[in-house]
Amino acid sequence: MDIQFYTADAFSNEPFQGAQIAVVPAAAALSGQQMQVLAAEFNLSETVFVTSIENNQRLQLRAFSPREEVTVIGHPLIAAAHVVVFAGELSLQDGIHDLEVCAGGETTELSVVIENGVVSRAQYRLTVIPRVDRFVPSRSELASILSLDVDELDGVQEFRPLLVAAPQPYLVLALKDHQAVKRARFDFQSWSHSTAPSMLAQEILLVANHAQDPAANFHARLLGPSIGVNEDPPVGAAIPALAAWLCDHAHIRRGTYPLMVERGSQDTRRSLLQVEIDNQGKEHLQMRIGGSATLVSEGRIRLPK
Repeated sequence: MDIQFYTADAFSNEPFQGAQIAVVPAAAALSGQQMQVLAAEFNLSETVFVTSIENNQRLQLRAFSPREEVTVIGHPLIAAAHVVVFAGELSLQDGIHDLEVCAGGETTELSVVIENGVVSRAQYRLTVIPRVDRFVPSRSELASILSLDVDELDGVQEFRPLLVAAPQPYLVLALKDHQAVKRARFDFQSWSHSTAPSMLAQEILLVANHAQDPAANFHARLLGPSIGVNEDPPVGAAIPALAAWLCDHAHIRRGTYPLMVERGSQDTRRSLLQVEIDNQGKEHLQMRIGGSATLVSEGRIRLPK
């Protein structure tokens, strides 16, 4: 069986930047086991499979890492929106279109902007009920885990470290600038000797309110015991935790906040994520996350029957 596939760089309008995602736009005939085999073969952070499109506006998706099925959120949504239109699986006129994306029993609203027959921008909506815990490792422990000096954490007093689940759990920690975020190196021995392994979160989201791109408000990076030393993985799935972390601080007033989040650099595949947060002080936190994507390759892969 020959399977048509595409790869797209999500949250970037440049090729070879952003998050690399493989998309199979017509995957109705594939079993879950076959999808997992293909995802392992692509060996990218996620491979997205479009299993059906109903009424030219309702998409059914599944996503797999090389090891397991994962939640469809963040960069896979942006990549899939671009590919289904480019591949002709979804036929839309120029303008703004509201779509429904169904995955894992959940439905996500996805808006796409079509210009000259292709997607110029996609944005999805999320509503989460965040859970915040203020009991986190000490600053000295955190500095040791990150191979940094304590003063690189103490320089950001207005933002405190928090454990945030929205719904995935992250330890969210502010550093004084994006250079400190880039310099951080995860120290597994310091992690194992600290109180951190007892936390629910096994990934640290580092944030600086100083970015390389002048258009960006924050620079973000993920570290953790399962992330390689030289890896700078996509942060799309962590944006809800970042939003909840910001809104938990008293100096963040009520209202709607548009912001840009930068991940990586030119030599580590920079991404730019456009985020709008509705901080209404309620249990539910609403946000919209969007960006562009660049199609990089297409081809066919042979799958044994």
